[in-house]
Amino acid sequence: MDKQDKHKSICRKRKEREKKQRIQSILDAAKKVFASKGYLKSTMDEIAMAAEITKPTIYLYFKSKDDLILSLMQPLIDDSRSRLEIVEKELLSGAIKNGRDLVTGIFQAFYHGYEILPETFRVVQLFQQKDLICELRPEIRATLDENGRGNIDLCRRMLARGIEMELIKPVNVYEMVDVIWALIVGVIQLEDCKGDEQKDHRLKKKTLDLAQRLIVEALTRNAEQVI
Repeated sequence: MDKQDKHKSICRKRKEREKKQRIQSILDAAKKVFASKGYLKSTMDEIAMAAEITKPTIYLYFKSKDDLILSLMQPLIDDSRSRLEIVEKELLSGAIKNGRDLVTGIFQAFYHGYEILPETFRVVQLFQQKDLICELRPEIRATLDENGRGNIDLCRRMLARGIEMELIKPVNVYEMVDVIWALIVGVIQLEDCKGDEQKDHRLKKKTLDLAQRLIVEALTRNAEQVI
């Protein structure tokens, strides 16, 4: 590579890096505005102000608030999916030998999303509580529904397999996944209202650990010996 090509390559990489940084700054601003004002009341002007850029600049990367919310939620969905797939792989390979490890794996896969993306997790909470998904454009709503449902279906599949392997007792897997998700979301919201985020999340970790152990005991009693 001659000097001219090398210089072009350096400039191209710099532009790509600056683009990624700008997109991330917009997403960070959107998270804060959505969390403080709610999705419906938030405006692109407010997001632009929070990101310290002009509104036309946002539209270079995102067509609307709907595209912003999709870009925010997708990494959370992807993180849960990758961790759930690891749990499923361990289950199918025989590495998971009891119901405790199966339930714990599912709990931890969902909770990890909150650990790495707490503000995004709160936005998801708000959307579910106020049924805001129906406010999104049909194609955005369909994408989120398909991707999110994929994670739920994966959990149901793992629980069904756990029943077949007699790791957990027979239970309605559709209802059980909803219970697990509701516990995680509810505990996080409750403890955050108590200021647990400033206490290194100690309260929510202890409460979720208790919820997890209660679920394990309920699912494994008469199916295996709980250690």
